[in-house]
Formats: sequence, C-alpha cells, structure tokens
Amino acid sequence: MPAALRPLHDGLALLALLSDASEAQGVSAVASRLGWPKSRAHRILAALVAAGYAARDDARRYRATPQVLALASGVMSRHPLRAHALPVLRRLCDRTGCDATLSVLHAGRSLAIAVDSPAGRPADDPFSTLGRTSWLHGAANGKVLLAWLPLAEQESLLSTLPLPRLTPRTITDRRRLAAELETVRAAGYAVNDRENHPAVFTVSVPVFDGFHRCLAALGLSRRPDDANALRLAEPLKRAAAGLTRTIAGLPPRS
Repeated sequence: MPAALRPLHDGLALLALLSDASEAQGVSAVASRLGWPKSRAHRILAALVAAGYAARDDARRYRATPQVLALASGVMSRHPLRAHALPVLRRLCDRTGCDATLSVLHAGRSLAIAVDSPAGRPADDPFSTLGRTSWLHGAANGKVLLAWLPLAEQESLLSTLPLPRLTPRTITDRRRLAAELETVRAAGYAVNDRENHPAVFTVSVPVFDGFHRCLAALGLSRRPDDANALRLAEPLKRAAAGLTRTIAGLPPRS
C-alpha cells in the first residue's frame, strides 16, 4: 500500500472497529485488536475525535458517534435496490407485525440496505438498522447470502470466514455450517433462532435478478416466543418473488 494511503486505511479500519463494538473501547483494546502499537492507535483515535466521528468518555474509552450514520444513510439511500424494496418491507411489516430487512453481501458481512418496523413501535431486532452489518454465520440473511453463492465462491469464503460464538446457539463449526447451508437451499429459506442475538428469531429468503443470481436477502424478525418459521416464510417468499420480478423488469403476477 502506498505510504500516502496508510493514514486513510488506518482511520477507516479503526472507525469500522468502533462502529461494530458493543461498548466503548480503550486505547489498549483497540491496539490489541488491530495489531498496532498503542501510539498509533492513540494518534488515529485523536484524529477521529477531531473529525467528529468518535468521542472519548471520562474513562478514556472511545466510541463511534452518530456522525457515522450520516455516511451510511447517504450511501444506503442511493443503493439501486432500496427504492424497489421499501414498499415491499412496509407491506411485510403491516401484514406480519415483524421487523423487515433487506441485506446484501459486503466485505464478508451481511449489510442492511433497507429496513422497516411496524408503525408505532421501535425495532425488536437490534440489527434492523440501516447500514448495520451482521456476521454471516449467525444471521438468517447472512445464511441466505452464503447459501446462494456459486459453489466455488461459497467454499472459498467458508474457508476463511471468521465464526465467532455470538450466543450459545451460534454455529461455529465449518462442516456444520456447510450442512446448514445445504438445508437452507433445499428449504428455500434460512432461520436464525437466537444465533445472532439471544432475543431475536429471524427468517430470510433470497431475492434474485433476472438470471437467478441472488442479489439480496429479505428477512423478517421478531421475538422468539412468538415465532413460527413456516408462517413467516410464506409471505416472505411471495414478497421476494414480487421483488425479483420488479428487478427483472417483469410485470407483477395477476
């Protein structure tokens, strides 16, 4: 990497770490996770604070600020699938009472490019946030995005994909995950039963382009005590089929 680009690369890597962290991070923790000297971590953190993308608390720990959302929302609002997806998400929320999310594969994660929740209440699913990323192996949308990859791409990604344990139910064995993906393709949908978060159940289906390539994953989330995979899968499949026809430029089915 050219030396002139190193500060930009370091700043983006650190901003991604802070954005993904569940709590504020100290300089030592940041340096350890990124494999940097503490002086380097401190210097980049200070630059992010000066730019408004990070804040330091009284305990000298750092967190990302809402200014990061301005970057994400600007990019997400112009994603070509978003305009087609938003009416579909709204109808799904109204009909099912669930949170709805459309995600795409990005940098080895599931990236939410369009989200919606039933009117009058906040999202049950903490990952139903525009621009939020999720680990592929723990999220239903992530499993769909993996399952419908071309086999060579899937095998390559699975060989290097980190599989952290997110909850006691998370699949962390590569062979078991590969078997799960075969089940997903056979069923036509994926389930996340408290694998990504202890209080979230999600069902997801693929959205295809006109050449049957998976462009995105469409998911519905709710609390696990009121969840039924088959009941959620059917409206999801119908919605995804309609979205696929729209993307392919075909008229809706009568």
